[in-house]
Amino acid sequence: MKLLPVSIFSTHRHRGFGLVEIMVGLVIGMLAAVVMLQVFALSEERKRTTTGGGDALTNGAITFHQLQRDISQAGYGFVALGLLNCNIRWPVASGANIATAVRLAPVTINPPNAVIPAGDPNTDTLLLMYGNADGQPQGNIIMGQTGSFYRVQMASAFSVNDRVIASPAACAGDLLIDQVTGLGNAVVPGVSVATGAAGSTALYNLGNGPTISAYAIRNGNLTVCNYLVNDCGLAASVNDASIWMPVANNIVSMRALYAHDIDVPMDGYAEDAAGFDQTTPTTNCGWMRTPAVHLAITARNSQFNKEVVTKTGEGGNAPSWQWEAAASLVGANGALGPDAAADEPWKHYRYKVFQSLIPIRNVALVAPSSTC
Repeated sequence: MKLLPVSIFSTHRHRGFGLVEIMVGLVIGMLAAVVMLQVFALSEERKRTTTGGGDALTNGAITFHQLQRDISQAGYGFVALGLLNCNIRWPVASGANIATAVRLAPVTINPPNAVIPAGDPNTDTLLLMYGNADGQPQGNIIMGQTGSFYRVQMASAFSVNDRVIASPAACAGDLLIDQVTGLGNAVVPGVSVATGAAGSTALYNLGNGPTISAYAIRNGNLTVCNYLVNDCGLAASVNDASIWMPVANNIVSMRALYAHDIDVPMDGYAEDAAGFDQTTPTTNCGWMRTPAVHLAITARNSQFNKEVVTKTGEGGNAPSWQWEAAASLVGANGALGPDAAADEPWKHYRYKVFQSLIPIRNVALVAPSSTC
């Protein structure tokens, strides 16, 4: 038998991956992982942006609605020439009168610091007042007075615990928000109050639940102080959250302008931009000629971005409003400032501005029939 030679080389192919194939697979896998991580990062960034923008939109919309509602009701119960621009005091929950008299007006922008301590830099403060009585706002004529008992024309318009203001013909001194403690009878119709003021000629009813609210931006949040409960003018209480209660977080700016009716004769409309400013009226007719307020609030999203997402200058998206020349949103300091460099901490957030011309309805309705 003849034996065939056996080759030292096997003709059978090896199975499996070579080193080159393994390395190529690793590279492809790494590239796929990088792509997936980039897609995930972009998705998360967009989600945070959308969520943060949604927070700013929600907070801003709710806050602006509250301010708009309060401004629209401002002045209810006391828009009368005999009361507007008078200085007034009232007792707070402690029983003591407020330390600094307040000028009686529907809406006051940036009252003195003794009335509302200043808020964050480059922001405005607001003082809003209105009553909730059912009667007419021109006051009841006082026909006679015995101590703290007033004989009035329409005693039925008053109830026990109503807040009232007794006004003389000219308010040379401070007036007082008093409280009804009792009513007369059919024989002697009238109203008894806690204190009384001699020489009064008219009694104005603010109802049993008037509103006197002080608004200010503090530490990047909108806060409100109930002036009937606390003396909001005390500087020592500005950081007390039980007095200056947060309304909404991340409301970093509030700016406001009076809209004055400068027409002669006045018509109750404020349509001339020459009358839009922060000059507070100093007469009762000046308040009658202020039937609206321009208001802007700026909401900031809660998400800090690694990159600069808010830019100033031409083509930028920095917060601004219609009346920048009179009251700029971006300032030299504060939550929206400074603007000295392209990369500032505040530029790593996104913002939403809410603005409108808000009519003070109680002034607009009464003003045209006044003698101003």
